[in-house]
Amino acid sequence: MKKYLIAVLLLGVGGIGFGQDISLAACEADALAFSPAVKAAQAKAQAALAGYQSSRAALYPSLYLDAQGSWVSEIPTMQLGPQQFEFGSEWGGKIGPTVEFTLFDKGARSSASKARFSAYESALQDLDAARRFALLGVRQAYFTVQRDLEHMYLASEQLKVARKQLKDIESAYQAGAKSRLDVLMAQKQALRLAQEASAARGALGTHLRDLFKLTGTDYGLNPAYALDARVTEKLPGHTTAVVRADEPENTVHALSQAAGLGFDSNSPRLASLDSLVRQYEYISRGYAAAVWPRVGLTGGAYWEYPNGPLQEDVFLGRAGLSVRLPLFEGGKNKKQALSQLKTAQALKENRAELEQSLEALFYSSRDRLQSLDIEEDLARQLVEAAQKTAALTYEAYKAGSVTFLEVDDANLSLLQSRIALSDLYIQRLNSLAVMDNLGR
Repeated sequence: MKKYLIAVLLLGVGGIGFGQDISLAACEADALAFSPAVKAAQAKAQAALAGYQSSRAALYPSLYLDAQGSWVSEIPTMQLGPQQFEFGSEWGGKIGPTVEFTLFDKGARSSASKARFSAYESALQDLDAARRFALLGVRQAYFTVQRDLEHMYLASEQLKVARKQLKDIESAYQAGAKSRLDVLMAQKQALRLAQEASAARGALGTHLRDLFKLTGTDYGLNPAYALDARVTEKLPGHTTAVVRADEPENTVHALSQAAGLGFDSNSPRLASLDSLVRQYEYISRGYAAAVWPRVGLTGGAYWEYPNGPLQEDVFLGRAGLSVRLPLFEGGKNKKQALSQLKTAQALKENRAELEQSLEALFYSSRDRLQSLDIEEDLARQLVEAAQKTAALTYEAYKAGSVTFLEVDDANLSLLQSRIALSDLYIQRLNSLAVMDNLGR
């Protein structure tokens, strides 16, 4: 019975050995597979490819099967002596293959095909950008979960110390060595730390749901009031799930190669705009070509009945050449060509503005990494100093040299310094993720 109760207790507080692993690599793979934005970009790329392939067909001859039937109520006749001759037949028809080909159009078809190809290139770049954005989004959501877990774990570890101190003070109070005020202050310290751990659990539930929304799966977890798998101290409330994530330090190491990247001036979002510029330029050329003559060739071989005025079958070939030259159209095509050209120019300006914004974001992230090197080193020194201070302050309290208020302040300072250091790791991760998204 005792072993059973211990097992239940360990399960209730999320002891070591229990918990669901959620790794960054798994979340990245799931997000890329699930992302509606990525799926939409894939569909658009496929549509653009089909449109390009369709436009390529216009560069080649077209072959049709033509069939035609006719009926007239009266046909011409001629009376020659006693005999009457009919010219043609009431019923007629023809059937046969027809070939059509444009010999000259000033490159209109070629420009249309190149425009479709540029649209396809833009769609491929949009797909790459959608994948990168999905990756960045899930990483940032995962980093937030890591931060919540660190806050919870650090608060629970400090709570463990606070409860031990409370137990010591209660024993000293029973022996008459400490006052009731000391006991109450120690209780207040433990309650505050339990509250901080509970707040981290509440934040974790919200951020886990944000992560699950991006990955399309909840990994079999109920995030309502989840617990870090490293927590061994009993916390109030019903634990709905126990979570184990990657250590922030390990994640920093995995993304550290991004720190050596340079800004990619041809990143997918920028390359997509370049392709769109080319698309509109080709469309403009197509409209400009519409004011030139268009020369077409048709030919075919047909079975016909009747053979003109003769009521007989005939098999014959036909060919024709056509020229179409617009004489007046109110400047429609010229204005359309100018419209597309101006649209291309506008996109160039948008591209330049976007490049400046992305470049500023990239170098701001890189500058932040440099400042983080200094801040993290100072934060580690601060943690070491806070640990020594907390230990010495408690020893001094036991010796009666200081009040418990000073012990509480020292413990709080230690917790805050540890949380600050863990938050700096998360800031480094976010900077590395941005640089990985925008760099090459």
